[in-house]
Amino acid sequence: MVISRLHAPDGARERLAPPTLVAGLALGIVLTLALLFNPGAFLRRIQESRTPAIGLYFAKALARDNHRRAITLLLVRREIETGHDIAALRALAPLLARTQAGASRQRIRWLYYRDLLAMNDRYPRGSAARSHNDHTLRLLIDQLRPGAGPRALRGLAREAVVIHDQKTAIAIYRDLARRGHARRPAYYALAAAAAYGLGHPRLAAHLYFSAEHYAPTRAAAARYFLGAMQALQSHNEVALAVREGGRHLGGLEGRPAILRRMIALARAANEPAVAARYAKQLLRMP
Repeated sequence: MVISRLHAPDGARERLAPPTLVAGLALGIVLTLALLFNPGAFLRRIQESRTPAIGLYFAKALARDNHRRAITLLLVRREIETGHDIAALRALAPLLARTQAGASRQRIRWLYYRDLLAMNDRYPRGSAARSHNDHTLRLLIDQLRPGAGPRALRGLAREAVVIHDQKTAIAIYRDLARRGHARRPAYYALAAAAAYGLGHPRLAAHLYFSAEHYAPTRAAAARYFLGAMQALQSHNEVALAVREGGRHLGGLEGRPAILRRMIALARAANEPAVAARYAKQLLRMP
């Protein structure tokens, strides 16, 4: 009597490969054929794929082929997307070392920066991974500044503020202010806000006064002037606020709101004579 194989003991049954292994082998064959017949399409497929394993395992296997440079860049991208920042740094280091042209090196750095930026929210604030990521972003921002255009610099400055690197943000905004005449006041004001966030009220006031100096309208000048007063007053620098406010008042003497602020500051700084002088100016106004 022939016994069906289905009724055989477990030990006698033939073992089939796990479905995941079969699918992986099939995918490997398909991708290998794609590489042989159309390398460009294969690289695009890895780049556009949302499955990290494809980029990680096949890019690693093919990292020494003719398309080594492109595959290495894709490998870096996939390492970042899967949260492997240290592995991404290791993959990127030899590529940067081999790339001599400055423009090419910057393109690689921009790729790395943008990918890190896209993944930054994955890490909780205060975590070791977020701190490591922020440190890497600070290094990259410093490397990407030379040769960057105004739009790119604005983005770098904004990200510097986000990762609490106000010193770099201030430097970038001041550099932008020196370059661009039309937006110079706004750049000085952004630098002032970064300085204020860093806890440097005197530098913030100095930058606000620079914004006031280049302001296109009286209303804008008054806004920047009041920003300087607020920065100093919030850190109990009221005597300095009265002194610096008097030096930079300029054409704002005819604005009631400015005079009222100066009166209040003079009184707070125990400067009754100065407060009286501003009060007389206010009373003479129609």
